Amino acid sequence: MQHLGLLFTLLLIVLNLWGVSLIAGTVWRPRWLAVAAGPWLVVTVFFAIETHWGLGDLRSIGVVGTCLSVAVIVFSAVRWMPGWLGEEARGSVVRWRSELAPRQMIAPAAVFLLVLGYAMLWRFTYPNVDGSSEKLADFSYICSYFSGGTIPVVDAWLDPFPSNHYYSFQHYAAALMGRLLAIRPGATYNLAFCVLIALGAVTFAGGVWTACRSQRVRWTVMAAFVVGGTGLSGLVHLVDQNPNPWSSMRFIGSAPYDRAPLGPLLKTYQDSHPRMELPGEPFAYSIYLGDYHAPLASYPLLGIGVLCGLLWLRERRRRYVALAGATLTWTLLANTWSLPLQALGLGAWVIWNYRHLRELVAWLAVGAAAIWLSAWVYLSEFTTAAAGYGTSIRFVGWEEHTPPLLLLLFLLPTLTLAVGGLLSGDRLGRWFGMLALVLVAVSEFLYIDDIYSGMFNRFNTSLKWWPWIAAATLLTLGPIVLERASRRWLRVVGFIVCLYPCSFIFDLGLNWWRGPKEAVGRIEGHHFLTKELFPRLVLSRLEVEPRGLVIERPQKDGFTNSACLPLFAGHRMWLGWLGHEQLWRGYRDDLPQRQQRLFEFFDGQMAEPGRWLVAQKIDYVLWYQAGDTDELWKKINAAIADRYAWVELFRHDWEGGPRAGFWRRLDHGAAAPVGQ
Repeated sequence: MQHLGLLFTLLLIVLNLWGVSLIAGTVWRPRWLAVAAGPWLVVTVFFAIETHWGLGDLRSIGVVGTCLSVAVIVFSAVRWMPGWLGEEARGSVVRWRSELAPRQMIAPAAVFLLVLGYAMLWRFTYPNVDGSSEKLADFSYICSYFSGGTIPVVDAWLDPFPSNHYYSFQHYAAALMGRLLAIRPGATYNLAFCVLIALGAVTFAGGVWTACRSQRVRWTVMAAFVVGGTGLSGLVHLVDQNPNPWSSMRFIGSAPYDRAPLGPLLKTYQDSHPRMELPGEPFAYSIYLGDYHAPLASYPLLGIGVLCGLLWLRERRRRYVALAGATLTWTLLANTWSLPLQALGLGAWVIWNYRHLRELVAWLAVGAAAIWLSAWVYLSEFTTAAAGYGTSIRFVGWEEHTPPLLLLLFLLPTLTLAVGGLLSGDRLGRWFGMLALVLVAVSEFLYIDDIYSGMFNRFNTSLKWWPWIAAATLLTLGPIVLERASRRWLRVVGFIVCLYPCSFIFDLGLNWWRGPKEAVGRIEGHHFLTKELFPRLVLSRLEVEPRGLVIERPQKDGFTNSACLPLFAGHRMWLGWLGHEQLWRGYRDDLPQRQQRLFEFFDGQMAEPGRWLVAQKIDYVLWYQAGDTDELWKKINAAIADRYAWVELFRHDWEGGPRAGFWRRLDHGAAAPVGQ
């Protein structure tokens, strides 16, 4: 029955996205653009409203939206025409149906559903939203937006402070989906991840289908995008004894080079250069990793920009330019790291069409300004908060450059396609080839200076820039080199460099097959917690309690399975992962003291803990972890019993046996549920 419910939820998601595409298609055609831009436009409308008035519970709107989507889908499929429509309106409906009728949507639907199913294969098999990577940090943003409050909402990991410090537009979109369709927070994370992956793929496909006619070329380029790794994906098996999906992504600076004879040779070369950690996580690796992290939003925005550019070359409609301009502000909202690259790409497109310079710049500005104005309340706070990060663009030091051979190997498909574009005999191909080489050079001579230093100085820049450059090169040059290159051998080389990275699917498949599957099908994402008795009991009870502010025994470091149980139940926390909150908030002096207060409280060392809890407006104190002993419980309970009532859920019957439960503030009243 659980899986039937999941299938029904997926059906609702697909129906609503289909309806959104059809409605967007009344203005934004062809069908690929409607599918790509529709979700971004709808989310922007809700975001704009909620920067002024939080809409709270959206289930009723979700029901209305689903019914409207079904009605629009049916209307697109039939020949019936309302009698009251005028001749001009009838003509518009006919043109709309000719582009967006179900039979015309087969290709976008096929790409979307195939990639959605592939992403679901990973999240269904490995659904835990745990502390192994950035999943819980991303989850905290989704939970913040689940409150339905006015944006910027309260940070679910640092109540009562606002969540105004991160480019979290895609996290808002995930929470919006969960609020509209009444999906629990953990399941929302997993399903939103799959939807964003599918949207990235279908947007990418829109550019590919628009640029070329050959089905073989189309599906080859799509395979390279969805399952392709880096230029080291195959070679890593010749230099590492135990390669895994991580190996070829983190090769430069981390590879052991322990397989002879090639491994030691490359190690000698690596050791002759200063060691730098320079990773890159392409789209295919992101699917495997499962992080709902900001770089995922860069791919659909890249695709929309390229698709709009191709359509403008054909039809010269200003609306395409405006939508391309909108991707600049969306990039700022969703993944600021890729904004320089998105701007460089659009700038190169303007230069290519320099005869229309004034018109293009004006309409790019119109599109960017329209999204900025819709989100200006949040952007004004976000840009102010981000100024405290102290990041800046700097030149790469001479000793920090990538060893040339390793750069060549890592970006081999990208560099080969760039050279192929230069030799293609196609004017646009030569321009894209030069652009790709310029972008690689930019990534090698400039970097974003953040908190990292030493061998990690360029870590975040390469991690986020190289996959974007690789995807942009594949999208723009793949169709040209594989289909339009004047030399046959060049087309063959193009196919080889697109198919070679697909060897990464071997590493992915082996990892999927051998990985632990104890949580398979538990799409709520919290099996890593609820497989144990105490967390399972506490979570199930918290889910039906009035929403409030929670504390639990903290862990000293991040990337642990901590500070998450209350989030799965829809509550807020007084403190999440300290290291992340410090990073996001410019290393404020008070945050370490917050963690210290929690340790003092849970270790029974705080004077007047009851008064402290009330002063901080804490509603629930959880007691279920290994360090929560019966001796400490007695001490804390005696100190706070006049203000907090103990709710016992389970206790072992031996002397001094541990117990599970929580203290609830005596005057804590009912509140609006979150995500219910």
